[in-house]
Amino acid sequence: MGNYLSGQLLGARLEDLVRAANAEMPVVQAAFYRVQGKVQYAADNVAAAFTRPADFEGGGGDKHAEVISQLGDIIAGCVKEAGHNVELTAEALRLAAQEYARTDQAAGTELRKLMSNDYTQDKSGNKVSIPDIKLAL
Repeated sequence: MGNYLSGQLLGARLEDLVRAANAEMPVVQAAFYRVQGKVQYAADNVAAAFTRPADFEGGGGDKHAEVISQLGDIIAGCVKEAGHNVELTAEALRLAAQEYARTDQAAGTELRKLMSNDYTQDKSGNKVSIPDIKLAL
């Protein structure tokens, strides 16, 4: 891998940051957004269970339906915010790698070299390119 003064180790560590930001964090973010949708769906269904048809004593929802709906909205909002925070964390990782690469020429060179052929695999095992970090050097 090289010695500590060559920039290769730092470049390799920066690649790990970029790989996490580009490939792993979006998966985590998508999971949060899927959970958000499922929480909202469950809350809507439970609230609907407390709604009486119009044929029964005037119909409409009782006091529980509104509380359940509010609780579902609060939980879904928290999960959505967590997903957004993951997105912000990924951007921070990319910015940190970019700044380190900008200030350390050898590390930047190594990072660009390592990222040039970077890819991941989809569920079918096919190669999928990971976008290269755009370094403002």
